Amino acid sequence: MEQRTDQNPPPADDSKSGRTVNAVVNAMEILRELGRAGKPVGVHAIASQKGLAVSTVHRLLTSLVDQEFAVQVPETSEYTLGRGLLELLSDMVKQFDVRRSLRPVMERLNMSTKETVHLAVAVHSQIMDVDVIDSPQTVGVRADIGSLLPIHATSVGKIFLAYSLPFRTALLSGELPLPRLTPNTITEPKDLFAEIEKIARRGYSLNLGGRSEQTAGAAVPIFGLNGELVAALGVSGPISRYPTLEHLEHLAQEILQEVQTYSVPQIQYL
Repeated sequence: MEQRTDQNPPPADDSKSGRTVNAVVNAMEILRELGRAGKPVGVHAIASQKGLAVSTVHRLLTSLVDQEFAVQVPETSEYTLGRGLLELLSDMVKQFDVRRSLRPVMERLNMSTKETVHLAVAVHSQIMDVDVIDSPQTVGVRADIGSLLPIHATSVGKIFLAYSLPFRTALLSGELPLPRLTPNTITEPKDLFAEIEKIARRGYSLNLGGRSEQTAGAAVPIFGLNGELVAALGVSGPISRYPTLEHLEHLAQEILQEVQTYSVPQIQYL
């Protein structure tokens, strides 16, 4: 039986509470900085960018590494986002049941195309796969759940650029990193704008050697109950099997046909 007491609880330590809130806010800002950078970042660079003491950044990064929200690169002692974030993102996706309801679609695409099928979400200026079915073929594209890639260099990433206003705004303002990964990577904002306008008109994205000279892919948007973009569904294969945009057009049409069988799941509030 629960013990009841009528005594008033001791007053909260406002100074301690304030310090805790500040630490949480600063930790979130550090994670955002790691996401925006699109590459490993050093402690001093983060401290300078966020206006924090180096010791504070180092202490918070140590805690984030312990929780696998960040990871330190041994060769440079710099930091990048960790896979612990995937658990949080997976919970978000599960809440809307998108991944579960799309799994049959992914399995059918995997069987019909015999290529790697992946479901991706955006993490600031990058893309993260939250579900993957690898190609059954000996030669195929391999994808890892939790892997991060620049948003402008993949077919799934360009879906978010085409259908998400915040990403368009970041691209327009020059805040979106556009590193060149291959000779085919689009790095000029005006060229990327032209590409995403085309994607928005036709309803799918193509990528021919933009991330790797050996890979190609196509992707389509997945929308939620209110018409908001929640994920991108893509199929990737070796460029030897998809050497031209015409080959990728056929792949995109196959994805679109399968996605038509997908029905948006009802949201289950926790």
